[in-house]
Amino acid sequence: MPDAFGGAEASFSSSAAAAGAVAGGMAKREKNALLLTVYYATDRQYRPADKKYGWQPNRAAPHLSYGSVQVSVPIERVPGTLPLRPWYDMVPSNDAGQYVLVKQIARWSRSTFLRAVKAGLAADPTSRAAFIYIHGYSNTFDEAASRTAQMAVDLDIDAIPVFYSWPSKGTLAGYAYDQNSVEWTQAHLQQFLSDFADHTGVTDIYIIAHSMGNRPMTLALASLLEQRADLLPRFRQIVLAAPDINADVFREQIAPRFANLKLPVTLYASANDKAMRASYGFADWRRIGDISPPVTAIDGLELIDASSVTMNFMGHDYFASNRALLTDIATLFKTGQRASKRGGLRGMPATAPLYWAFP
Repeated sequence: MPDAFGGAEASFSSSAAAAGAVAGGMAKREKNALLLTVYYATDRQYRPADKKYGWQPNRAAPHLSYGSVQVSVPIERVPGTLPLRPWYDMVPSNDAGQYVLVKQIARWSRSTFLRAVKAGLAADPTSRAAFIYIHGYSNTFDEAASRTAQMAVDLDIDAIPVFYSWPSKGTLAGYAYDQNSVEWTQAHLQQFLSDFADHTGVTDIYIIAHSMGNRPMTLALASLLEQRADLLPRFRQIVLAAPDINADVFREQIAPRFANLKLPVTLYASANDKAMRASYGFADWRRIGDISPPVTAIDGLELIDASSVTMNFMGHDYFASNRALLTDIATLFKTGQRASKRGGLRGMPATAPLYWAFP
């Protein structure tokens, strides 16, 4: 696919260096932080008393709510880190130079949202791109907004940042609830993707789905494009990061649909992802995001083994916290190059690769 970003090679920039170009021109510098405008769609319920979205689903039609969030990201921050204010901070800190902070949430109608994205594109005539992030299990709305802003800075891909937030309970104990929630959200996510592709003027859409968020995304996107083949060229790259999906269901029922559509899909998995192991223990069924041996290819997509990269204790957010992963995703988005052409990956086996791995 042609390069929607105009660059021949990707570069991994610091937060400060990215200040002028990040997030489709939606960022500005304020003292010791970058202030980003991040767009959202959600089927969470809004809580007026708290002025925020909770974990309860919005069960009254129309289910979807829209708007924007202003998020500040510290400039003096190691790329890949997401420093959030500690939960035990009894006096909430507003130190934008130290923490990623959600500053303001604006709530819009559907039509206002679509017009706002169009206006954002018009502000940067060199790009018609957007990236959409779908979060995983145990994520709050604010955490999803913060992660989207952090990736917008660190990927530095000159694309409007958008996230879709389904009503995860936001707690480690909420796994069973979240499984029901992702089933409920699928139809709403499909509606959003259709609307976004049809009515915003975006010509290049890049999707990153994480963990359990891959369940509704894969089914919603496949169903949408099977019905609307005319939208297929707009979905430029799809990243499945640590997908918490039944491995057999994915190989037999989801991957073949992507292969038929010829979607450019990249799946990052790891044998050191403790969250995948916990999901296996809960469901007693292997997850596709766990790349424990024996590893076999998956027709219709590129499989990347991230087991060797440095991870935090849980080893689950490596797609957004590890420099090698961020660089690889940025290169993928900026150039469209497949794994064999991107630096930093090796074929497994080398003579006739079935999948790819970081050294």
